[in-house]
Amino acid sequence: MSNLTLRAAYDETKAFARDLAGRPSDILQRVDVHHAIYLDSRGNHAFPLIALHGALWGKGFFETSGKLGALIAYRYFLDKDEKAKRLAMLDGFAEGFKAVNREVFVDTYTNYHFTKKHGREAGAGALVHPDLLEALNEVHAATAADRELGDDRKKHVFLQALRFEQEITVAPGIEHELAKFDCPILRALCMKPVVRFSYFPTWRRFYFSNFSDKEERIEKAIRSFDIAAYRGWGDVLTAMNAYA
Repeated sequence: MSNLTLRAAYDETKAFARDLAGRPSDILQRVDVHHAIYLDSRGNHAFPLIALHGALWGKGFFETSGKLGALIAYRYFLDKDEKAKRLAMLDGFAEGFKAVNREVFVDTYTNYHFTKKHGREAGAGALVHPDLLEALNEVHAATAADRELGDDRKKHVFLQALRFEQEITVAPGIEHELAKFDCPILRALCMKPVVRFSYFPTWRRFYFSNFSDKEERIEKAIRSFDIAAYRGWGDVLTAMNAYA
């Protein structure tokens, strides 16, 4: 396959991913497809499973009807104008968060399905980062052989996908959204979330010092993987139903 044909196949896959992604607010639509990718890989590609938990947690935390919105409403309950202003700012950040989530989905779907079809083609490494390409090819080979990767290899694949997304998509997106903030209190609340995915043990929480810190996000994402591997992937899969 020529490089031009390969590029066309990549672009077609990405365009289809954007259609599937829907609007930034269509988080549940993207969660369904993340779930489908995980099942298609027969559990070998853990990144979309962890990512859907992150998306579902974020939906409940950042929306004005979620936990942070309730906190702002309580903080400004005596001042309706200030409350409305702060909730509007939160809603703007939530929309930005959803837009970043959408781009993560587009990347995840494109890289997975493009490499499933064309990952062994010469030139694929020019379209998908070579380290991620090698990891996804390992996933596809194991899936084709009806073989489940060990948690050490699943973690290797997870790390390649995680690094790609954090550096290429998430970090610039969050930086862009933070530049819009002119409220120190709201900025502090958004950047110091308390995170608990539904498959975490009851007592487990992640306390962020600075959500905009890429390395802190990566460190806690790795811990999320380790908890998932310890709990068992079946439990992690069914726990996605626990989000309100």
